Amino acid sequence: MRASRKLAVGLIVIAVAIAAVAYAGIRSAAVYYLTTTEFAARPDLRAAQVRLAGAVVPGSIRSQHGRVIGFRISDGVTPIEVTYDGPLPDLFGEGREVLVEGRVAGSALQAARVMTTHPTEYKERPRR
Repeated sequence: MRASRKLAVGLIVIAVAIAAVAYAGIRSAAVYYLTTTEFAARPDLRAAQVRLAGAVVPGSIRSQHGRVIGFRISDGVTPIEVTYDGPLPDLFGEGREVLVEGRVAGSALQAARVMTTHPTEYKERPRR
C-alpha cells in the first residue's frame, strides 16, 4: 500500500472515531421527557425511571406539617399523582410547569427530583 493511501485510510478512521464520540456525547446530553398522556399510554414504562412534564393541578397540593408531600400534574388531558419528600424549587406552585423525575410506586409517581420551568414572560405585579 502506498503512503498516500495509508494516510487517507488513517484520516477516515480518525474522522469516523471523532463523529462517533460526538454523536455519543450529544445523545447522552439530550433531555427527554414525556407528557402525562404519553406516559399513561405506555404501561411498559411503569417500572422505569421516567421524567414527566406537566402543570401542577390547582387545588391538588397536599401538605403535612407545613411540608408538601404530594400533588398532581397534568398536560391538560391526563392527571398523574405525584408523591415527593424533598425540597421544592422556589417557583413551585399551582399552575406552574414542572418536570418530575422518578418511578411509579403503587398508584403514584414517587418523584426523586422536581424542577420548575421559568416563565418566558415576566409581568409587573398589579398595584394595590
